[in-house]
Amino acid sequence: MPTMVTRLLDLADQLAREGARSSALRRRAVSTAYYAVFHALAKSSAGTLLSSAERNSDVYQRVYRALDHGSLRTAFTAGQSPLKHRERLQKIGELVVQLQSERYHADYMPPIKGLFSRAKVEALVSQARQAVVEIENLGDNDRVALATSLLFKSRSQ
Repeated sequence: MPTMVTRLLDLADQLAREGARSSALRRRAVSTAYYAVFHALAKSSAGTLLSSAERNSDVYQRVYRALDHGSLRTAFTAGQSPLKHRERLQKIGELVVQLQSERYHADYMPPIKGLFSRAKVEALVSQARQAVVEIENLGDNDRVALATSLLFKSRSQ
């Protein structure tokens, strides 16, 4: 049974194909691809921290919804981030940060001719698929490091 993440990636592919002459569809494809990765991270984090909780429970939803875009970026880019010292998490971070930046352009830039070519959109959707595969294939230790880094703010000593 396809997950929401899979469906979002498939939708991004469809929008990219149909967007040959529509910048709006290409922008939507970029945004949708990013949100597929965002939901994959939220699902991984909630599932890691609450492995026995039901998905429709209040506690699971609260943890799932704790991920936000600003802290996501910071977790992958901050100088002392533990995510920068684990090769697989660093790779995911590079993919996610670029997708997030492109999603920002897709969602908030004024209409600009040629902002996203079809080839660029297809590459970004492929990048999102790669990020999701990387997230889904993480080992337990990397999953815990990812979840705690994404959801909990670091405190200086």
